[in-house]
Amino acid sequence: MDESSILSRFDDLVRSGAVRYDENQETIRHTAGGLTFRFVLTSALVNKPTLPPHPTHSTHSTQDDERSEVDGERRAGSDISTKGYEIGQVDGTHLLIANKFCYARPHLVLLTCDGHRRQHEPLDKSDLEAAWAVLTSMSSDYVAFYNCGRDGGCSRLHKHMQLLPKPDHSFADFLDAEEDEAQPAAVPFHWFYKRLTADDVSPAGLVRIYTKLLAQATAVGHGLADHADTAPQDAACPHNLILTRRWMIVIPRRRAAVNEEAGVNALGMLGVIAVATKPEVDKWVRQGLTESLRKLGVPK
Repeated sequence: MDESSILSRFDDLVRSGAVRYDENQETIRHTAGGLTFRFVLTSALVNKPTLPPHPTHSTHSTQDDERSEVDGERRAGSDISTKGYEIGQVDGTHLLIANKFCYARPHLVLLTCDGHRRQHEPLDKSDLEAAWAVLTSMSSDYVAFYNCGRDGGCSRLHKHMQLLPKPDHSFADFLDAEEDEAQPAAVPFHWFYKRLTADDVSPAGLVRIYTKLLAQATAVGHGLADHADTAPQDAACPHNLILTRRWMIVIPRRRAAVNEEAGVNALGMLGVIAVATKPEVDKWVRQGLTESLRKLGVPK
């Protein structure tokens, strides 16, 4: 698997209509609090599904699991259809597929082969190893991200990460600069990050860094999420992970959205916010960009 073959497969799926990607999407910039926000306006997200705000209202059930084993669209236990979207297996533990609702070319999903793994779990060695394998197989810069838990912005329950070409600009740009020249972005929420060294990029090293950053995130975010009292016992602190070949960021989350029209995933917390309509952008601006991120994360 390499970038050219992945792009070829992705383009075929777009042409067939299986994958929704708006080639004429627009980028709208707004500045607030010294931060530049970039809204990706794309019609591909118009019908993108979201999880209901409370676990007891979930539309995914045991009956769904049983049906998925029969029709072959999903793996047992999964709520993500993979048939017809497959790109390839990674390390025998994960499956790489095309995202059905895309705001990048390509926009990929890396999900566990075990459909019973859940999005509220922390990442483990196999997850990070698989993500790193895909990142390092690409000829250009990509970013992998994980929306852990409902309050972390996930839209499906089956454990999965997403990958796409690294945005040209985000709040994390300083991490790509020389360390002695970098000025961290003045984000209004807690985030924890580390530049990766040669000693960090083994599976054990990535796990060590993630574990440390997640512990820091948990210390400031534990119990603050909207649904902390109803989260499964094995749930990690709701958080976002963002990983490139040069750095890792973990962001604790309190909630997935300010309201029905203003929610973000991991990249949204870095100022790259994908929306389906122009009124969504306008609403974000009216309610306050930096103040909204303070509500979504853990405010400093």
